[in-house]
Amino acid sequence: MNPRPASPAPADSTPFDDLGVAVSSHEPLAHHTWLGLGGAAAWFCEPVDTDALGRVVKRCTERGIPLRVIGGGSNVLVPDAGFDGMVVRLSAPAFCRIDVARPAIVAGSGAKLVHVVSAAVQAGLSGLEGLVDVPGTVGGALVGNAGSHGGDIGERVAAVTVMEADGSTSVRDRSTLAFEARWSNLDDCLILSCRLELDEEDPAILTKRMQKQWIVGRSTQPSGTRSVAMMFKDPLGTTAETLITQAGAKELRAGDAAIEAQHANYVVAGPQCSSDDVRMLVETVRSRVREKLGVDLTPLIEVW
Repeated sequence: MNPRPASPAPADSTPFDDLGVAVSSHEPLAHHTWLGLGGAAAWFCEPVDTDALGRVVKRCTERGIPLRVIGGGSNVLVPDAGFDGMVVRLSAPAFCRIDVARPAIVAGSGAKLVHVVSAAVQAGLSGLEGLVDVPGTVGGALVGNAGSHGGDIGERVAAVTVMEADGSTSVRDRSTLAFEARWSNLDDCLILSCRLELDEEDPAILTKRMQKQWIVGRSTQPSGTRSVAMMFKDPLGTTAETLITQAGAKELRAGDAAIEAQHANYVVAGPQCSSDDVRMLVETVRSRVREKLGVDLTPLIEVW
């Protein structure tokens, strides 16, 4: 008797079905980003804890599956063709904890940065209030060393707990970390949490300082629309907005992507905008500034 042929895998099966983790296929990514653009991820999951995340990360490494983590999505540009890999969102409570460990704050990678700032201020811990107007999650803030006129988050980082490609975890202390303007050496791992060393200060004074920073910060950002993203890092000694204006690039557009009228370092995605439109506009503005002023702007938008 001939052996019975193996049954084919179900059409909706994934490489992660045996891991005990809820994984969806063909997840639209547009609604996970501020620009609201881009296609679908081949696979998408929101693990409930570190163990579940580790199994997913290890499987991706074993199978050669590209993996990305998406946080607030404020500076992510997903191609119209989508992302042929696994996208992880650390939205479960296990990744969003904010604990006061005076004089420090321990925050999960998925926690919103503004929530961490508020928790620190309420606890009478200073050092983060200048970041209250910075969008996104703690993980994204650490990778990009988010900052404002009041300083960078990297200045306060004492240790970061990370997950390696094999699903194991480790702690990187301050001596192994490097932070520069909108850059860190944490782009080779998956961030789980961090410890931020802060200073004791009167909560009432901190609250007033935080409120002032919020007002000042919001005045430099577009309002009334979410389909925007900041295009470039500010060079030392000036701002990208100033350079874009001086180069006469404020009126540039590509397809339905345009520069925000009052804030020249922001791209606005119109109703018919595509990811290619945004990418082309960023490249065109960068070329114009380089040609006119001799300055090579560094993009903030992460193109997947």
